[in-house]
This record gives sequence, C-alpha cells and structure tokens, in this order.
Amino acid sequence: MLRQIDLCSGVGAGFPLAATVIHGFKLRGLCERDEFCCDLLRDRFPGIPIYPDVKELWLKPSYADLITASPPCQPFTLEGKRLGSKDPRDCIPAVLRIVRRSQPKFFCLENVPGLLSAPINPGNEPGSYFQQMLQELWSSGYDAEWVVVGTQQFTTPWRGERLLLVATSRCVVEKFRIEPTTWEYQIRGASEETGHSPEKRSLQSRVAGTTVRTPDRLDIPPGTKSGNRINRARRAALGNILDPRIAQLALKRVLYLNSISSHS
Repeated sequence: MLRQIDLCSGVGAGFPLAATVIHGFKLRGLCERDEFCCDLLRDRFPGIPIYPDVKELWLKPSYADLITASPPCQPFTLEGKRLGSKDPRDCIPAVLRIVRRSQPKFFCLENVPGLLSAPINPGNEPGSYFQQMLQELWSSGYDAEWVVVGTQQFTTPWRGERLLLVATSRCVVEKFRIEPTTWEYQIRGASEETGHSPEKRSLQSRVAGTTVRTPDRLDIPPGTKSGNRINRARRAALGNILDPRIAQLALKRVLYLNSISSHS
C-alpha cells in the first residue's frame, strides 16, 4: 500500500476520493484551511488528520510514499490576472518544498492547462513558471511527465481540460525492470473504456448547463443565487473540484510505475 498525503485538498473529491476506489493507497493525511471544506473532509474521511496550512506544513522524510496536490488555479488560469508567484494564493512553492523535504516515491499535481504557459511574474516569459517548477522537481530528484486531459472524454459533469503531472523519484526510476509504456497510451485505453463519443468534445464552463452533483452537500443547480455565506462557500468549493475519474488517471499511472520497479 502506498501511503498518501493530499495537499490543497478542497472537499477531497479529487485525489483522496479517487484513492478510495483504487486498491493500493492508504490515506494518511489531508491539508486544507477552508472551514467549509474541512467540514466535508471530516465527514468524508473520518479519523484522517487535516493539516491547516500547506505553507506551514513540514513532513518527516519518508512519511508518505505519494504526495498529491490540487493547488489553487487562480494564479495561472487564462480567465484571471495570471500573477504567478506574485499571487498570494500561489501554493505550488510550498507544495514543492514539502516534496523536496519528505522525498516520497511519487508526486501528483493537477491544475488548469494555463499553468503550462503562465509567467513566473507578470511580464516574464510565457511558460517560465512551469519551467521553474520542473527545474525544482529535477533538483529534488524527480523525473516528471504531464498530460492535458479533456474532461468530457470521461463523462464528467465538468467540461474543460485539466493538466495532470506525475513526478517519480529517480530512486524508483533507476530500478525499473522494463521500459514503461507511455502515459498517453494508458489514458487512451481509459478513454475508450468510457465510450467517448464525438458529441462530448465541445469545451464549456466546468459547471455550465448542468446541475453539479457531488457527494455530501454540494448539489447546486445553475442560477442559484450566491447571496449568502453557505452558497458562496459551496460555489468556491465547486470551482476547485477535480473529478475523481480524472484523478484516477494519475493514480493509476503511479500504481503502474510502482509495479514495474523493484523498489516497490
């Protein structure tokens, strides 16, 4: 079993929930500061510790085999100001610091595709933020691979695209018994299993045109007014949700890479 710590957990509908339906993971901790989200995390994952702030979290080396993270997308989305590291909501440096210190076998991150082209700071070279991120992972001892996945291929209630990244410790890579198949090949097979149809190819807002149904208390139809605190909290939570079917693509990649390494 791979011991998992999830950072920037939101309501836990992405990597943590996906891990509960895939054999091979043991959730050891979550990290979230929003109280509305924390209430849902306590209901969904009873007894699992919830750390309050990723920017202040320190994990012991080898405390986890897998660190997963869904950091806020506002510093990178094409729909925002794209302030990059100047945005106070940027949690990626904190996440990478935790990875460097704790040295898990694997690290998974998801975000908007805009992360690929975002500058480190406004006015800097497009894509410089992601390049800096890759350099940080490399210097920490990790090889990284990434894909952009159209969520509509997997019959999710959100339409759009998500960036998935899997970083593997070179201590694991060095002990691969065979040459890994490409991640794209695995994802293509998963897409075919869902019966992807051409009608699902159009890109829309992630919550446009449908009632978003998620576990627990997050059912919100389009047009619901956000004039009270509860509705605002629910909408903020929905905006950061990663569908567990998309998260499974990264977790299944981790299981595959772990299975072909004598390090496992």
